[in-house]
Amino acid sequence: MRTFTLTQWVVIIILALLTALEPLSIDLYLPGFIQIADSLGTNVSAVQISLSTFLGGFAIGQLFLGPLADRFGRKKPILLSLVIFIVASVACLYVRTIEQLWVVRFVQAIGGCGGVVISRAVVTDYFDKTKTLQIFALLALIMGIAPIVAPSIGNGILQLASWKGLFGALVVLGVSLFLFTSFGLPETCKERSINRDSNVFKNYWEILKVRKFLVYSLLAGIVNGALMIYVANGPFLIMEKGGFSTNIFTLVFSINALGLMFASFLTTILQKYIPTNKLAKQAVLFMFAISIVLLVMMYVQVDMVFILVALFFYVFPIGILFPTTTELAITPFTDNAGTASALFGSIQLAVAFICSLVSSIMNDGTVVMVGIAFLLCSALAFIAVFCRVDAKQVKGVKA
Repeated sequence: MRTFTLTQWVVIIILALLTALEPLSIDLYLPGFIQIADSLGTNVSAVQISLSTFLGGFAIGQLFLGPLADRFGRKKPILLSLVIFIVASVACLYVRTIEQLWVVRFVQAIGGCGGVVISRAVVTDYFDKTKTLQIFALLALIMGIAPIVAPSIGNGILQLASWKGLFGALVVLGVSLFLFTSFGLPETCKERSINRDSNVFKNYWEILKVRKFLVYSLLAGIVNGALMIYVANGPFLIMEKGGFSTNIFTLVFSINALGLMFASFLTTILQKYIPTNKLAKQAVLFMFAISIVLLVMMYVQVDMVFILVALFFYVFPIGILFPTTTELAITPFTDNAGTASALFGSIQLAVAFICSLVSSIMNDGTVVMVGIAFLLCSALAFIAVFCRVDAKQVKGVKA
């Protein structure tokens, strides 16, 4: 990454901060759930719904902000989304009921998703194609770091202020990003590429007809679903079945998160020697093989320590697949990169939600069923990535 200029590094840092806005908005307020519940006269389960409404707003908001970025350029929609985020974050300080929190968190997510979805389009606009995978890997690295540090930051804030201080921190973050974007981020979408008369639904349909985009978007959703299944079942495997303490649970999660981060970093090195599509295939093959080993170990009931080691290697290739699938799905698009990025993000969230939902329905309280869920995800990923991908030429797509 030494080949980047100072100006490019400024853009990279801004994009990284915009990308971190999602995990920070999700994980920063988690330590305050009990305080929020007590303050609003409700229970923690009701507060958890505010997390679901945030994810819903994030998925829906992308579908609107992505096309706006293609129609009006990249910078203005990012600034608009940050204004929405700031206003909603301020509103969080003044909620009086849990229902109000659900609503403002939904709106907050619509604002927060703009920077994430449009950042991917900025990468394809601004950087040479030979460097895009490096940038996507770096953004994936930030996405891995933010969830680790956010709860600690949240705990620190709670030592100094009430739960409202958590949303106050998001207000400060939103204002800072607005200023950084205003003065440090150039408009990367060329005027000739802006199509103000384009039909959003037609553009979405044209993008979906590109087989390469659809395959790698589905793959991204499947591996994200596998990660969600791991997160959901981590406490069950580590503490309930493994009998480990909460400290060990935190340590295991931190080690696996570091593994994801290292895998994202490793991608920037491997891409110099291995084509991106082959790198994605090899990561899926590795994940599929480990899922078989993991299921066998769970079936024969080996010691949980060995299962957790295998689980680390199952999660590891996900750190490679996040940046590679993003690059493979989005970089073919030129005129409608924002729309493609929005659709990519929504498909990813939708597929991940379906995978986690099916896993929850399948769950019968046994370790083996968790192993089957892991295997099904990796098998679906195997099927998706080894589908024949045709570079279909449509408007706004490079051959």
